[in-house]
Amino acid sequence: MAPLNKDTIDNILELTGGDESILVELFQSFLLDAKELSERIKKSAVSSDVDQLMFDVHTLKGLCGTIGAIPLYEVCKVLNDDLKSGNMSTSVDLANETILKYEDLVGYITSNYKV
Repeated sequence: MAPLNKDTIDNILELTGGDESILVELFQSFLLDAKELSERIKKSAVSSDVDQLMFDVHTLKGLCGTIGAIPLYEVCKVLNDDLKSGNMSTSVDLANETILKYEDLVGYITSNYKV
């Protein structure tokens, strides 16, 4: 599965009248926010800071949904659902998977768009 959903990207471009510069700005903003969030997710999972972890995972999940980053969104959703149910046993593994999916996404965006 590609790191970005083509239909979502097409919809964003349609909404912007085909202006790719707006898409690039969206990606730039996403990358800045996602970098900070992914770093905090990893730290929070290791230190068992559940409140911070829940906040950051939920925020990153929302950002991923906005740009169509489905694989990263899905990992965040599983982690978010586990945290809501009180299951911390998977948090470190899922946080690590979140980082890997984030890195894949960064590579995909930077190699396919002028970011």
